[in-house]
Amino acid sequence: MNADDVALEVFGAIKSASQIQPFSERGLNLSNSDAYEVARALFHLRGWENVGRKIGFTNRSIWPIYSVNEPIWGTISNSSLVYAENNTAVVNLREFCEPRIEPEIVISLKECPPNDPSIEQIVKCVDWVAPGFEIVDSIYPNWKFSVPDTIAAGGLHGKLIIGRKVESTENINNLLINQKVSLSKNGEIIEKGSGDNVLNGPISAIQYLLRGIEKEINESRLRDGDFVTTGTLTDAKPIYSGETWTALFEGIINTTLKIEFLQ
Repeated sequence: MNADDVALEVFGAIKSASQIQPFSERGLNLSNSDAYEVARALFHLRGWENVGRKIGFTNRSIWPIYSVNEPIWGTISNSSLVYAENNTAVVNLREFCEPRIEPEIVISLKECPPNDPSIEQIVKCVDWVAPGFEIVDSIYPNWKFSVPDTIAAGGLHGKLIIGRKVESTENINNLLINQKVSLSKNGEIIEKGSGDNVLNGPISAIQYLLRGIEKEINESRLRDGDFVTTGTLTDAKPIYSGETWTALFEGIINTTLKIEFLQ
């Protein structure tokens, strides 16, 4: 495998908003480590600046839908961020192939936790939490892929919308586990979810991420001030131009995040 060649093909698909056949269907059997190498090369091709990570497939209930059996991660850049301080945003879908929306909990770390941290050690590093929407996009038709395919495509990360921040507290772990969300399209509730859908809670998702990064020799560690979007609280839903989606968060995050899609 030539990671640069694979990354160049992925980059071309993302840049042109066009789809390609999954590498796993072409006889190119990437390992997860191979795919993370491709993802790093892709990140450099995009000219992005690393500001944190997204974790995908943390919601075990949707693993059978996508034929995956473990979480993944990808890198986030300022170029893919939208800050919605008033909890509303507008996003153009023209740059995406087959986008979907995920309501998520975003966690900012005031400092990077130590190696192989406990939940308590991670909690001490949390600065703030916020409601979020991640727009995920598949360059592979019909959302059919292997785990390495998704890693090589940057974790399917398209854009992250971050709402109003909430300061952390000592019991943030349990509060996030009990966080509730109702996801609606054009005013109609589509699905409800909660923080306990995300592995064993959003803080445990960060623990998984940190342990995974340590196993990848060339993967950069989290840094002070980085943030992590910890995975969808519901299934990822297809989105189209003209729709308005809202997520009603109830719990430590107690607000509504709204996004309108244009093309």
